[in-house]
Amino acid sequence: MRLLRSTSLIAVLLAPLLTAPSYAQGAGYLVPATVKGDDHAKPKYECEAPGAPVITLETQSKYKQSDTSRATIDENANETYLKAVEPLRAYAKALVKIANDYVRSAPRNPAAAQCALAWLERWAAADAMTDMRSKQALFNLGQTLGGFALAYLQIQNASGLEEEPKKRVKAWLHTLGKQVATFMDNNREISGRNNHRYWAGLSATAAGIATGDRRLTEWGIDSARVGLAQITLEGTLPLEIDRGKRARDYHILATELLVATAELARNRGIDLYTEHNGALRRLVNRVVSSLDDPSYFERVTGAKQEPYPGDGTVPSNRIAWLEIYQSCFPSPEIEAVLASKRPVASSGLGGDLTLLFQVSR
Repeated sequence: MRLLRSTSLIAVLLAPLLTAPSYAQGAGYLVPATVKGDDHAKPKYECEAPGAPVITLETQSKYKQSDTSRATIDENANETYLKAVEPLRAYAKALVKIANDYVRSAPRNPAAAQCALAWLERWAAADAMTDMRSKQALFNLGQTLGGFALAYLQIQNASGLEEEPKKRVKAWLHTLGKQVATFMDNNREISGRNNHRYWAGLSATAAGIATGDRRLTEWGIDSARVGLAQITLEGTLPLEIDRGKRARDYHILATELLVATAELARNRGIDLYTEHNGALRRLVNRVVSSLDDPSYFERVTGAKQEPYPGDGTVPSNRIAWLEIYQSCFPSPEIEAVLASKRPVASSGLGGDLTLLFQVSR
């Protein structure tokens, strides 16, 4: 009887280990400092000046307001929207590329890190993105702050970075993170619980880690938990199902945000994949199975899913998060999806995720 009890106890203790993610990966988001003496005689880095800081933003939704599912794009509104956010998107895309250039350089080139810091400080000095004049503009802040903070996390440990610029950048990231969290705390609409909350959560988590604010980091992680608590046994998010013909697309979006936040949470010793009986893994499985076959979402929504431009396949930037998940839970199925699309990158998730997370083989 004692032997049976001991065996049962061992099984219980081993169970979490047997199902835990492997976390075999590249540098990840938190790029370590270079080895002392490994940063001399580096090549120069051509650092162009960033675009003018976006300080004030007043955007409106690109969807037809008469469509309660927010699934039908208003072409005129979309044109206006894209014009307004283009400078912001251009800055974010270029910024993470510079940070990725630092990670990619071998040995690592501190001049690339200094360039990324200069870009961040330029916008920080101008108090960029601090005058958000509409609800949609605050959503835009939540959608871009994560990329800013993740770029900083990649270069923060580079040698030779001056402390004063780093302090100014961290103060700016902290201000924006608090702005996002405060807005969401007062948001009683559906957007306070759907993908917009997960965007805010990723941004707050990244900004919190970058600035050492434990409460902001915890707020961001708890925002991911808002989503995890909603995931059904079938691996869906009801609020994203409500998007009708864009349900699959919004499930992909929600998943990428939750997976990226789970990666940051892991660095704080928190395993979001095990919470709510493995809800996040159910969501990932549902989304992966729908990448080439949207029939499940068509059945549950009763609407033909909106095809993607071009050949109709999911764009590589929309599945870049699979590199993070694959580094945790290696799968032949996911590897097959990624193999033909690498390198995969998303500016909102820190750039080239193949660079940061692909397991060396």
